[in-house]
Formats: sequence, structure tokens, C-alpha cells
Amino acid sequence: MDPSLDEESKHQVRKDRLNTRKKALTAESSARWANAIIAANDGQYRLSRDAQQRHIVGLRAAIATLEKRLAQPANDTLTPEQRKAHKNTRLPKGYQSQAERFAKQRRLQVLRAGLARAAADRDSRRVHVVEGGKRLAKTRHHLEVADLTLLEWRQRWNCARYRIEAKGSGDEPFGNLTITVTPAGEVSLRLPKPLERLANAKHSRNILSGTAVFSYRADEWLARITGGKSMAYIISRKPGRAGCYLTAAWAASPDTSSTGHEPDTALRGRHPIVGVDLNDGHLAVRRLDAHGNPVGRPQRIDVDVSGKSSRRDAQVRHAITRLIHYTQRRGLDTIAVEDLDFADARTMGRETMGRGQRGKRFRKTVAGIPTAVLRNRLSTQAHHHGIRLYAVNPAYTSTWGDQHWRTPYENTTRHEAAAIVIGRRAQGFKARRRKGVTRTRPEDRCVRATDQTAPEHQRATSSRHRSGTRGTESRAPNWARTRLQGRATVTPATANDGQPHQ
Repeated sequence: MDPSLDEESKHQVRKDRLNTRKKALTAESSARWANAIIAANDGQYRLSRDAQQRHIVGLRAAIATLEKRLAQPANDTLTPEQRKAHKNTRLPKGYQSQAERFAKQRRLQVLRAGLARAAADRDSRRVHVVEGGKRLAKTRHHLEVADLTLLEWRQRWNCARYRIEAKGSGDEPFGNLTITVTPAGEVSLRLPKPLERLANAKHSRNILSGTAVFSYRADEWLARITGGKSMAYIISRKPGRAGCYLTAAWAASPDTSSTGHEPDTALRGRHPIVGVDLNDGHLAVRRLDAHGNPVGRPQRIDVDVSGKSSRRDAQVRHAITRLIHYTQRRGLDTIAVEDLDFADARTMGRETMGRGQRGKRFRKTVAGIPTAVLRNRLSTQAHHHGIRLYAVNPAYTSTWGDQHWRTPYENTTRHEAAAIVIGRRAQGFKARRRKGVTRTRPEDRCVRATDQTAPEHQRATSSRHRSGTRGTESRAPNWARTRLQGRATVTPATANDGQPHQ
């Protein structure tokens, strides 16, 4: 496509190209199947182009970071005075040794070569798509490592490539005329012209022998097909299982409320809320009242994202279901989450997330947090259950939560304190706890130092506090004190055995 054309001209050229392809396919099959094929291919092409652009942006960011650090000398070539002077200039850090610097130079050459290939593919509008998955295609050459036989691999390959998809519209019977499913579960397909001889019903249709049964959201599906709304169906197969599987899908615009990257915008939740902190392996959940104060006990929801992609996706959906059930049991309708995005961090993780084994563990932790999957799944399921969703700025939530919200509460972890800050941001409150609202117990109060010398330590200045004493006045628990008129009486604290002091 000519790059000198404007956006409207490019859109018209692309539309004409799709119409030409559709006419050619219509002559060989039918207009409906031609439209389904063109839509599926165009959707896959668009996704590949978006992924290609993101890959190029990530490569450029990684190359820029490497060039900045390689422009500085290695630390082992500098004297202590030079290292100190370099640190004071606040320039980008160099690498620790010349050997590491040499390895980074080689990596820079690899990234530049990859960027050149990706840019050439983008300019020529070429994408690389493997129907069935590139990983499964490469497994064919390493069957011994994958512990698969050729027959088992062939079955997985055929199932991965078996996919019949058709989108419908609201003016068609039961929302889809190409693949039609009646309220009783009868499935019928409109066959293309080369296969019309296999039809067993009128109008070149083939009625399947099986009956479709939807075990999830069947009532909503029935309401849509009987209410004149569109429906999309996908017929697929699974390895090791007989028969086919029918998946129904429809579009629903999620009503997601987001504060974006500015925590002080006008969009606020002036009501009780559930704050969620996403971590590696679990979700930390905290319930807050309308004033931003924690209520009840914190909740931990484990998320195991190890294993295959299908298992990871199921674990994320199960965790989101538990979170929604927790919110509904408390009678709440609002959830606040962090607007996390680790795309840049994963791209430049080797340069910005530490070195050695510690940096590798941290990068593995960041890579294991399913931020995009959780955000997309949660927005859809929250909209389905009528729950409002707020996405807030994640900056300093763990640091400020640890500073302001761990001390006044017992057995509160750093992640649970971060969930409190997330919920307060969605409500429009600051992270800092207002001074004096939560009173400190007398035995937990700090004792101010005095300039008096203790009797047992001559010429030593220390506080009046001695072992075996408690309270703000550092008196022994069983000492008598004079109560002044009009002063409130402080209830004595309990001892280690749970009994009050006498």
C-alpha cells in the first residue's frame, strides 16, 4: 500500500481488496461462508499487525537502554574516585565488568538485527501466523523431548487447526443463520455450494445429530437468541475427546470506570469498596467502608499460574469468580484494582530489574503476574454481575500502605496494606491515615528521652523507661498512682497470659 495515501484512502483501498476476495470466495462457496472466512482472516491479520508494532516498540526501547549504558565505561576500569565522581553526575550506570559489557554489546547487535527484520516485515505488510500455534509446530521436530508419539502429535495438530466460526446478526433467525442453534438445542449448518450434496434438510442445511447443551450462562444465551440479538458460534475439537464442542459468544461493552494514570481525577466511588492488590501467586483483598477505613478481616485468594496456558487462564477465571463472590456476600458492588502494565518492564527487564540471581528471581516474579489477562477477564465478569470496576494509579501503593496502614492493625501484611491504599484512591482519599483517628494503645506509645541520668548508670543519659514497666509514664504495672479529678481512667492492659494486671 502506498505510504503517501491518507487514512481515508488507505481504508478505501483495503475495503476494495476485501470485497474482491469476498466475491471470489462467494463464487466457490456462499456469501455467508465467504464473509465468515474474510472476517476471521482479517481479524487474525489485525492482531498480528498490532503484535508486530508492539514488538518493534519494545525492541527500540531495549536498544535505547542498552546504548545509554554502553556509552558509559565499565566500573572495573574506574578508580574509586572516578566511580564516586561518576555517581555524583547522575549519568546512566555502566556495567559492572568488561565481560558483562562485552555480552551486552553482542546482545545489542542481536536486537538491532531483529529490529531490522521486524521493520522490513512491517513495511511490506507481512505477518507470520501459524494456524495451530508455532510452539506446537516446532514440537513436531522434538517428539522425544515432549514425550509424544507421532500419532499423538498429529491428533493435537488436527484439533488445534479444526475451527468453524460464524458470526450472525440480529435480523437472522436465532441470531445466526450460518450456524443456527434453536432454543431446544438443535444445531444446523448452512453448507457451501461444494458440500450441498451432504444436506439432510431444506435450503442446503445439515442438521447435526447431537444436541447442544450450555452449562454456563444458558439463561442469558436463551434470552439473546429469542430477543432478536446477534450470536457468534465456534465449533472446535479437543485432543483425546470424542465429538465436537460448540462455543457461543456475544459482545457486551463493559461499563468499566477507570481513573487512568491520574489519581486525583473527578471520578470517585463514594461508597464502600473492595480494594484488590495483585501479586505473584495471590490476590490481597481488603474491604473498606465509605470513609476509607478497613472493615472486617482481610482475604487472600491464591492464583497458581504455572502449567499450560489453558490451565493458567482457568486459574485466573477461578480467582476472579472467588473475588466477585466475596464482594457479593458483603453486599458491595464496587471493586478497585491497580492499572498495572508490565510490558515495558518485561522488555527491558534485564537492564532495569537488577542483576544476578536476585534480578532473575524478580524478573520471573514480574513475568508471572497475569496483569492483562486479569484486567480483561475482571472487567467482563464484573460487568456481567453488575459490579463497578475502578482502575487506579499503582504508584507507591505498597510503600505507603506499609508506612501508614500496617501499624494500627494486627497481622496485616504489606500486600493487604497496599489493597487499602488502592481502595482509598478509588474513593478519592489520600493514602496517608489521618493523624489521631486511630488511637495508639498506651503500651505501644513511644517514650520520650529525657536528659536525666539513671541511678544505676552514672553519667549516662537515657529515657526513664526500665524493664518491667509499661505505659507512657514508665511506672511499674502494680504501682499506685494518684488520679487527678476530671482525668479519664485508662483501662489496664492485659498481661501475656490474657489476665488483667491487679
